[in-house]
Amino acid sequence: MSKVMDLIADEVIDYCANEICGKEIYFGQPVTKIGHELVCSGKCLVEKIGAVTIIAGNSKPQKLSLTTWNF
Repeated sequence: MSKVMDLIADEVIDYCANEICGKEIYFGQPVTKIGHELVCSGKCLVEKIGAVTIIAGNSKPQKLSLTTWNF
């Protein structure tokens, strides 16, 4: 029988590759793969690759929140 078939849903198979997070990743959980590493969320993906948010035309990185934008 395949090793994958032997895993149960609550079994930890890895940990988030974002050093700030490090949360457990469980069998069957949707994740993002970066090379051979797994990250548990979009936020962790952005942090792991070092992406920053800027205002177009302004090269200075800024921390933006949803309250910054007028929806």
